Amino acid sequence: MSPNVGMERRRHQRHELAAPVRYEWELPDGTVRQEAGITRDFSAGGIFVISDDFPPVGSQVQFEVDLEASSLYSAVNVRAKGLVKRVEASDAAGRVGGFAISARRMRLEKPTPPAS
Repeated sequence: MSPNVGMERRRHQRHELAAPVRYEWELPDGTVRQEAGITRDFSAGGIFVISDDFPPVGSQVQFEVDLEASSLYSAVNVRAKGLVKRVEASDAAGRVGGFAISARRMRLEKPTPPAS
């Protein structure tokens, strides 16, 4: 039996999180593609996005996750750039696919309130 069997290889602890995420990437012809999905999980090193439309492995992606800080009654956005590390296609059992983004740095920002 391999010594790595059953060992966690992740550098960052993952947290389940379902939050709206907008993301974009550039196609080979230079066109920028914008899509939206829902996060499945989140860590200091990246996110997994549930979506039917995802960029190919190796694509650089910019993303923004809208987090609701309910105890503060205000919104917080997480913005970052990262690389698509893997994709998981939807399967016949009904599991919706998505993709994993690895990010080195993420910024937390308070959105600007709408002008009145």
